[in-house]
Amino acid sequence: MSSLSYNDLYRLFKTLDQNGDCLVSPHELQWLLDTMKVTSSVDELQCLTGKTGLSFPEFLEFYGTITKQEKDGKNESENDLFKAFEVFDKNRDGLICDEELEEALSRLGLWDETGHMDVKGMIKAYDANCDGFLDFQEFKKMMA
Repeated sequence: MSSLSYNDLYRLFKTLDQNGDCLVSPHELQWLLDTMKVTSSVDELQCLTGKTGLSFPEFLEFYGTITKQEKDGKNESENDLFKAFEVFDKNRDGLICDEELEEALSRLGLWDETGHMDVKGMIKAYDANCDGFLDFQEFKKMMA
């Protein structure tokens, strides 16, 4: 989710405030969250906000909270992925070579010598800069 400017948020608030009472009700707020693919009931929103309607400053605070949670979730996911990258990057040089990939797959019980897995081919498929290694960005694409 991209950050919206103050003016964009004000326009959004005015659009959500369908009855013009200068408050965004849980019903009006649910429409916004539905468009953001955030599942929530009107009752949950009322419990969450503790109010029957949010003024513009309260709406700004609520928006800041939900966007922070989304960013925190992405950061947590990225941290988990980096920990996985470190499992593969045995020598901690920031790159995964074919030997490290084969060794990690073997330790994880995913390497079968008779299965004829081609680790060089696996690396080549995601090696965007063609250096023969996977850096963290390339590893993220491989894991996606």
